[in-house]
Amino acid sequence: MSNRTNRWLQPVRDGPTEPGSPGKKQPYHDMNETSADSSTDSDDAWKRWLHKLEFLKEMIVGVDLLVVVIAASVVTFCVNHVGNEWISFISDSKPAIATLGAFYSFALVFRTNICYSRWWEGRVLWGTIIVCTIRMAQQANLWIKEPVLVKRLSCLAIIFAYCCKAQLRGTGIEDESEDGAKLLRKGVISQEELDMISTQSGWQPYYCIDAMRAAISEGLKAEGKNDEWKKNAAQAAMEETICTLANSIGGCIRVRSTGLPVAYDDILNTTGAIFFTAACLAWAPGAGLYNPFVVLIVYTIVKMIIGVGSDMEDPFGHDESDLPLEKFCEEVDKQITAVDERAKLITFDLAYGPASHIPSERSSSYSTFPNVGEVLWQMEIMMLKAGKCLLRQIDWYCSKFLRELISKLDHLILDGASSRALVL
Repeated sequence: MSNRTNRWLQPVRDGPTEPGSPGKKQPYHDMNETSADSSTDSDDAWKRWLHKLEFLKEMIVGVDLLVVVIAASVVTFCVNHVGNEWISFISDSKPAIATLGAFYSFALVFRTNICYSRWWEGRVLWGTIIVCTIRMAQQANLWIKEPVLVKRLSCLAIIFAYCCKAQLRGTGIEDESEDGAKLLRKGVISQEELDMISTQSGWQPYYCIDAMRAAISEGLKAEGKNDEWKKNAAQAAMEETICTLANSIGGCIRVRSTGLPVAYDDILNTTGAIFFTAACLAWAPGAGLYNPFVVLIVYTIVKMIIGVGSDMEDPFGHDESDLPLEKFCEEVDKQITAVDERAKLITFDLAYGPASHIPSERSSSYSTFPNVGEVLWQMEIMMLKAGKCLLRQIDWYCSKFLRELISKLDHLILDGASSRALVL
């Protein structure tokens, strides 16, 4: 891996980091897809169940389970046989243990909700990437007339999706675990451009964005100076699509790079250790020899919830609960290829439809319908005339009002002067 990626973009190592931690699992293949080697549907269903059981086993099994069983057995033996007063006192404090368990459950649910929100945000952002990459191919087929540039934009949209997948998994599209070689065999990308993408120091999806902008600029430039407004509208629409793609991959990188605060996991683990220790003491007198198994079951359930949350915290990996980025990229490739093939297969103008559906003569209702531009022009003239008439009416009423007001003021002044003269 080159130095172009930061620490948080390095490949994730497999296996748990410490006993009891969920860690990252081995890469999984999607067992929901129909395998060519499968003979019957029952075999596929059986393989899916085995796959899910393997996932649960790798999430649950660990050295920490043995530690929990041994510790719970020792505590149960001490409570039931040694009988120290302080141990008996703690075992009788079930209301306090229940309160502590409520706080621990709230913290656990809160953490899981945060992890799920990160997973959901990654899903929404990838949905936007899928829509906008397909839209880019559609816009290219509509507004760019040069076939070479249309094909170029379609290929860049496909490469962009695969570059996003590689970027979010801490690798590059040229990596053996990614799809650079497959795209090279399909003719989507050339060896020279693959080498260029792998050697440049920036994020690989942004190379595709720069190349898209260059292709759009060249394609719209070839249209000439006629219909300048149409060219500007097309460029604005395609630029909006590119900006949406840039914002989406930026949001995905933000989700991957900003994990949960380390202090929060430390507090959760500390609270869990205190809770299980106190709960083991409190449950020992009533459960007896079954107490280690009860504690083990509760601990396993909590460990599974924490493990699923940790997997959803980074939704772009290979875990069972992660997003199926391979399927997303394959769907983008499939739909963009379908857009290009449809443009070649259709023999009529999409704007008018097949020639058999275009009427040879206009109907009487259509022929008498006025031109839209003419109607708008007439409406504008009528509005101007109405405005002028309204202004004249307002001016006449204002003048009349002022004349009446001045007349009344004159009468008031004369009446006041007459009254003063009589007084004198």
